Amino acid sequence: MNLRLLDTKEQAYEILNYVLDQNVNLIDTARAYNGTNGSGETVESEALVGEVIRRRQDLQEPIVIITKGRGYTVEALDEELAISRSKLGIEGKGDLHIGQNRVKLVYFYHGLNDERWESITTSGALERMQAVKQEGLINYIGFSSHYGNAKEIKEAVDTGIFDVVELPYNIFNRALGEDGEIDLLRYCYERGVGIINMKAFGGNGMVPIFDSLQSYVDIDHAKMLNFCLSNPYITTVDAGARFVEEFAVDLDVAAGPRLGGPELAQLRSEADEIAGDLKHVCRECLHCLEEFECPEGLNFPRILALYSRYRIGERLDKDTSELHEAYKQLELNAEACIECGQCVPWCEYQLDIPKMLKAAHEVLSS
Repeated sequence: MNLRLLDTKEQAYEILNYVLDQNVNLIDTARAYNGTNGSGETVESEALVGEVIRRRQDLQEPIVIITKGRGYTVEALDEELAISRSKLGIEGKGDLHIGQNRVKLVYFYHGLNDERWESITTSGALERMQAVKQEGLINYIGFSSHYGNAKEIKEAVDTGIFDVVELPYNIFNRALGEDGEIDLLRYCYERGVGIINMKAFGGNGMVPIFDSLQSYVDIDHAKMLNFCLSNPYITTVDAGARFVEEFAVDLDVAAGPRLGGPELAQLRSEADEIAGDLKHVCRECLHCLEEFECPEGLNFPRILALYSRYRIGERLDKDTSELHEAYKQLELNAEACIECGQCVPWCEYQLDIPKMLKAAHEVLSS
């Protein structure tokens, strides 16, 4: 997902080759992970992933590729899958290849929620996905989902057709794990469903917020990652590193010892002191902009990210002057919002975006 956030394609090639050099054999992408990088180049994550794998001559095992589409109907599923296979450069059926390299393709329904799950189950898309797997166009079936969709996650797992799921879980928000009505991580694990843990660090926009929190709690990114890796029900963590230096730190944590019960309990207790302040903040994940464009041309994720940092800064009595200045430099500020609400359904965290924009303008424009 982060390849579109880099300055150049060369940086994307660098980190993709680096992870393959470390014998990492799973790469997570999606049809929607597209955008314009810092150099103004059009970036399609699937195309970059496929290009790098195709150039390699030294890969000794199949690379597991996860990609995701919004194929919530039969027609959309067929169309999205065909585009993804083409962009990745995948050839074959059953025994899949990119160039000379064997790959395993895990195909996801992207962002499962109540509306999308209803469409999948009533349109025939669920049966079509099984047929696609039987045909050998994909190797495994999965879905990703977010907080607030526990009911749909359980219903999907109960069908018995999914091999793997991708769910958010981190030290500050364990709602889909041990703090939920049921521990969905354990529930999936006990039914033989692999679990990819996303949002271990909360999302892109949380990095500057966590930097501020370092003066309040002794929880850094290494501890956040190790907390997730220490959960016995999680298969792997999609840490979302953007640069080689970040991924090198992740690898060191992964290769080190796991946390024991008392250490985990202490981290939970410390995290819970500030967890409430991290609710209802924009993580600048950009999922909302993958299928939606503000009719007024407003970059609302940027505004909400500034506002989220402001709220945490005020909570910790930090200097927020740079946030006020950054807001004033925006070409369009939150006053441009006409409160149409079209953006709200696209937020995976179910934020009331127009209300937050209004609040952001009140404090950041002063």
